[in-house]
Amino acid sequence: MFKDLKASEDTITTQITVTNGFHDGGVGTLAGSNFTTSSLSTTQKSYYYNVQYNSKDHFGVSYGHIAGSGSAEQSTSQEGTTQAIYKQFYNFTEPTATDLRDGVGFNINSSNQSDAYFIVAERLQMKDRLNPGTWTITLSGSNTAGVAKELKLTDDSKTTDPITPGSPFGDVYSIYSGSAGTVQSTGTQYGKFYPDAGLFVLSANEVSSSLPGTAAWQTSAGGVVTAGSGLSPDTRVTGAADNAWKLARALELGSVTLRSEEQQYIYDYFCRAKASEYNLSENLTFWSGSSYQIRHNDMVTNPQTYISEVGLYDTAGDLIAIGRLSSPINKNFSSEAIVKVRLTY
Repeated sequence: MFKDLKASEDTITTQITVTNGFHDGGVGTLAGSNFTTSSLSTTQKSYYYNVQYNSKDHFGVSYGHIAGSGSAEQSTSQEGTTQAIYKQFYNFTEPTATDLRDGVGFNINSSNQSDAYFIVAERLQMKDRLNPGTWTITLSGSNTAGVAKELKLTDDSKTTDPITPGSPFGDVYSIYSGSAGTVQSTGTQYGKFYPDAGLFVLSANEVSSSLPGTAAWQTSAGGVVTAGSGLSPDTRVTGAADNAWKLARALELGSVTLRSEEQQYIYDYFCRAKASEYNLSENLTFWSGSSYQIRHNDMVTNPQTYISEVGLYDTAGDLIAIGRLSSPINKNFSSEAIVKVRLTY
């Protein structure tokens, strides 16, 4: 026996947001000392570094320059790696990207930025997107005197609507100093946050003003890090420039608090067995003889059945879901039953 479910009476749809710690194992906060940079070829490192935890990629970090400074290949006949990176992210995020030769790029802190640092969250870790208003990225380095210093960054989604126009794929928020969505000061916009893409775009000019370091050309040579590391870009047109590593190192010296989120849709179906329904069974053990008489005489006027599962069918008659009860429900002409089937996507 099939029954139609009425949308107005028998079905309820609920949308919820489920969050979880971004890092491996559902961890929300990690000290930078837990991060390592993955083994990459020299060619790959000229574009980006992968930051790992538990041997799993968590972030990709990179540096881009609108004119290609900081890369050895930049010339009138060849595009440098940093220029390719800048163009890639700009064209990916801006709804009306213009020709970068016009000097128009990321507008951060009311100014077109010639260069920027990029942090990209690993897609496998972030579910649908990153959770706005809850994250804190702490970058560590030093000032020009070599004194250790931290820069804590978060977004303004708790108090401010997304930037308009947004990106082709979702909302955009401003990045300011602060933590867990609480902005400390709106005096300096450090960058833009794209939660749906898991992307952080940081103005190289602004973050280097806070964490310049003492060695503008600090590199990862030999894996040895000297005091005074910072984010002041190395804009020489040379293969020795290694700005992406500076950002990776600032993360390793700092910490990351980050959560992922996903939208879940919950469909509740109320399957109702009224007193006059589902009191007989098509099971052959219920019947006797060729005329299909109820086998047991004491059930002739008082048949007893047991509901053990519910099947949901689409309009074409195809079975799409089965709900099995933990224990069968006794059903007869003097009882009614309601079974709620929940599907979550």
